[in-house]
Amino acid sequence: MILVYISETLLYLCFSLLIGSFIIQFIPEQCKPKLVIPKRLIQLSILGIVIFSVASVLRIVLFLYEDIGLGTTLINVLGGFDVGMAWNITVIIGVFFYFFVSVFPVLESKVLSGISLIFTLAFLLALGWASHAASLTEWSGLVFHSLHFLAVIIWVGILLVVGWCSKSQENWLSFLKWFTPLAIVCFITISGTGFLLMTLVIDIREYADSWMVPYGQALLIKHLSIIPVLIFAFINGFWIRHKLKRREQINPIPWLKFESVLLFFTFVSTGILGQQEPPHSIEIMLASSGPSPVFSYFYSGTIDASMSFQFGFNTINILFFIVATIFMVLSIYSFKKRTQAVVPFFMGIFCIISLYFGLISSVI
Repeated sequence: MILVYISETLLYLCFSLLIGSFIIQFIPEQCKPKLVIPKRLIQLSILGIVIFSVASVLRIVLFLYEDIGLGTTLINVLGGFDVGMAWNITVIIGVFFYFFVSVFPVLESKVLSGISLIFTLAFLLALGWASHAASLTEWSGLVFHSLHFLAVIIWVGILLVVGWCSKSQENWLSFLKWFTPLAIVCFITISGTGFLLMTLVIDIREYADSWMVPYGQALLIKHLSIIPVLIFAFINGFWIRHKLKRREQINPIPWLKFESVLLFFTFVSTGILGQQEPPHSIEIMLASSGPSPVFSYFYSGTIDASMSFQFGFNTINILFFIVATIFMVLSIYSFKKRTQAVVPFFMGIFCIISLYFGLISSVI
C-alpha cells in the first residue's frame, strides 16, 4: 500500500510540473523572472503520469486476482472498470503527448504550449473520470473533482516552476502582482470544491467521527497542512511584496521553494486520502474494518462502532493548542528577523503536529 501512496503523490507532482510549465509560457517576459525549464522535465512528467496512474489499477487487480486468476482479472479491470478504462485513455494520450513534446519546441511557442495544455487537461479529465467522486454521481462528482484538482496543480505548478527554475529574482514584483490574485482564486476554488466533494462522502456533522477511520485521519491531516501553507502564502504574496516595494534586500526564491514543498506535503495526504475507502457509514466501517491504527494508538478511550465524538477542553489539549500558536507566531517572527526560510518551514511542520495532537486529545 505504501507504494500506491508514493505513486499517487508523484502523480500529482507530475501534473503540477506540466501545467505550471505551460501556463507560465503565456505570461509576458516582463511579468516573470527568467526561467530555464528543461524539456527532459516535461518528458519525464508525461511518463510519470502514465506510470504512476497505473497504481490504482494494480491495487484493484491485486485485490481480485486470487478468485479468477491474474490474466482474467487484468483484462476485466482494464475493460470493465472506470479506473482501467481511464488508464487506457491515459496511455493513449501519453504516447501522442510524449511524441509531440519530443518533436516540437513546446516551450518556445504559445501555440505549441496551448496544445500541450490541452493534452494535460485531457490527462486530468481521465484522472477525474477514475475518481471516487465521479463514481458517486453522473457529472457533478467529475466536475467538482476536476476543478478541485485543476486549482491545486495550477497553484502548486507555478510555485514549483518559478521557485525551482528561476535564475534570478528579476521582475519579482511584476510576478507577484498577477500570481497573488491567482493563488487566492485557486484557494477559494479548492476550498469550495473540496467542501462539496467532502459532502459526497461523509455527513459534515460526522466529520470528527470520521477521524476514527483511515479516511478521516488523512482528511484531517490534509486540512491541518493548509495552515502553514497559508502562512507562507501570506509572507510570499504580501510581506515580501511590501519589502520589495521598499527596495529592501531580500531573496524571495527560497521562501517560494519552501511554500511549494509545504504544498507538496498536501499531495502526500491527498494521495493517502484517494486510496482509502470513504466512510459512507462510519458505524458500518468500524464494525467491519475496525478503527484506524493511528487513531487507536493516540486515543485512550474505548472505541465503539456506535459512538459519536464531542469536543472537550483539558490541560493537555490546551497546552498543545498554545504550542501550535507559538509555532505559528514564530514562523512569522523568524521572517521578520530574516532567518533562513527553512526555520519557519519546520515551525509550520511542528504547528501541524501540535494541532493534530491537540484535536485528537480533545475528543471525548
